[in-house]
Amino acid sequence: MNKHFDVGIIGGGVIGQSIAYQLAKEGVSVVVLESQKIGSGATSAAAGMLGANSELEANDAFFQFAKESQRLYHTLSNELFEYSQINIQLVDNGMYKLAIKDDEVEALQQLVKHHSSLQWHSREVVLENEPTLSMGIKGALYIPEDGHVSPTHVCAAFSKSANYFGASIFENTPVHTIEKTAANEYTLSTPHTEFTCKHVVIANGVWSGYFFKQLGINGSLKPVKGECLAFQSSDIHLEKTIFYDHCYIVPKGDGRFVVGASMVENDWNTLPTIGGIHSLLEKVTPILANMESATLLHTWAGLRPQTDDGKPYIGQHPDGESIYFATGHYRNGILLAPQTGIMIRDLILGREQNEEYVEAFSLKRKLAQNVRG
Repeated sequence: MNKHFDVGIIGGGVIGQSIAYQLAKEGVSVVVLESQKIGSGATSAAAGMLGANSELEANDAFFQFAKESQRLYHTLSNELFEYSQINIQLVDNGMYKLAIKDDEVEALQQLVKHHSSLQWHSREVVLENEPTLSMGIKGALYIPEDGHVSPTHVCAAFSKSANYFGASIFENTPVHTIEKTAANEYTLSTPHTEFTCKHVVIANGVWSGYFFKQLGINGSLKPVKGECLAFQSSDIHLEKTIFYDHCYIVPKGDGRFVVGASMVENDWNTLPTIGGIHSLLEKVTPILANMESATLLHTWAGLRPQTDDGKPYIGQHPDGESIYFATGHYRNGILLAPQTGIMIRDLILGREQNEEYVEAFSLKRKLAQNVRG
């Protein structure tokens, strides 16, 4: 078994697999080390929304990065299918961000003035397009670009495509330590064996905080537990993703609807609670006219990795080591995965970067915040 690679990636979720794919496609020898099963963490808990416009309302570097990543899915859908034969289930029917109160109507109508791609739809138009929504809505912001994918299919497609180009992927292989060798390489120690790499990428979600401490970086990531549910109903038909009050309903096309997600800070427990699921049902029931007759299929929960300012860390170790972080994507891991893979690839290969992105996602930003605090 080969134990020496150009790049070692810690974490086999959608972020790590995206990076592996982009590097392997360039002929870089890559190993992905996942502590459990590929995509079994936050990736498998996500609903797959590509909501660049639904919550990211500031026109900053983060928003532009999200929009670029969203657009990449249109080419990746065919590209990944070619190498993996996996359909990532990209659905491009857009999203309705609902208004039920008068102040919500005003706020959403203001957004239309600043974003040419957005449209305001009156209550009559919304109900014509989505007749199973509640009569109590007052209208909606129509976001044509915000579709959705299947997170597990995206992760598997990235993984299989990376493997197609030569990447080695190990499940049930947690990395315990990272040590720099005399040859300016890194040894990744696992319970089974050791791997040596010229570069290391830490992309294991909220557990990346373990390596912050080990590598002398003053900071950590906070888990934000998100609980979700799936239901089925022959009386409910939706074409678009529905979003209201940080709650979404994603129609999956096979009769299932995914609803999420609660937000519970500093909770490491990945089991859903009755209270969390009840809070989702309380939000969804007024939105859908026939929710009471729906069949509850299952519930689950995942841990979002949140940074101090809610923006991810995508960049190099502050001391200039050949160690890179791609973590802290919070609610937007699926959305940001394609562009994150490209950014880390280009950092490792020494290619020109968008300096606004480098600054916005730099780990030095975290150190500066800690000093001020």
